[in-house]
Amino acid sequence: MRVRSQTVADDGFDKNVAEKMPRVKKQEEEFFLPPNAEIQPLKEVPEEGRPEVRPQEGEREKEAIFPLPQSREKEKPSDVSGLIEDLHTQLLALGKAKRALEMDRAADRKTIFQLAQDNKALRSQLEDLNKEIQRLREVQVETHYLREENADALEKIRDLQHELRGLKESLDSATRERDEALGRMETMESQIQEKEILWIKGKLKEREVSHFAEENRELRARLEEMLGENVDLERKYQEIKRSFNEIRESLTLLRDSCKTNLYTLSENPE
Repeated sequence: MRVRSQTVADDGFDKNVAEKMPRVKKQEEEFFLPPNAEIQPLKEVPEEGRPEVRPQEGEREKEAIFPLPQSREKEKPSDVSGLIEDLHTQLLALGKAKRALEMDRAADRKTIFQLAQDNKALRSQLEDLNKEIQRLREVQVETHYLREENADALEKIRDLQHELRGLKESLDSATRERDEALGRMETMESQIQEKEILWIKGKLKEREVSHFAEENRELRARLEEMLGENVDLERKYQEIKRSFNEIRESLTLLRDSCKTNLYTLSENPE
């Protein structure tokens, strides 16, 4: 760059135009830079980092890269102005392209940010769905367990109902037998009493008055025996009655227990 500037200056390049070029470039950069961007000063390359150019090699490079024809000495400033205008146009195009690229980059950043937010929301929804699926699986397992328990409870209830039905039939049969036995006992007692009374009356009429006292004693003895037998029958009747009452109470307690178990089993599944 130093060789080119020196060469152009030696060829008659207008120094005023050279001074104006950085100003125009600076204005173009300020026009296309974003409002919040800071203008960075150009860093000069240190002398140590620059390659050393020997005078002979510099002159050879000058002759090889920038050959100076004789006609260049007579070049007009208008050609330099056209070159500046071309450079200015290229800088404008580059600024517009840079601005478009920055807008595209900002849009891409917004899109990436929005996609990241959507991805975060989708992950949250996925976690919620996984939790809901786990809860539904647990509810399904619990429902299956409760169904099995309900089936077992219904089977037990049916067995208890069958046993209760059998006990009820046994109780009805025992009650009928008791009633029949009591009826037979009452009939037998009435028949015995009638026969004994008739027999006693006949004996009293047949026997003489002299033997009335003896026969009366015998009749009294017989009557006492009959009363003793009646007492035994009455005692047996009371025992049978008491046993039937105990059976009835036990069956009543069993029925109440079965009802309580049935209600308990029906309330547990809920």
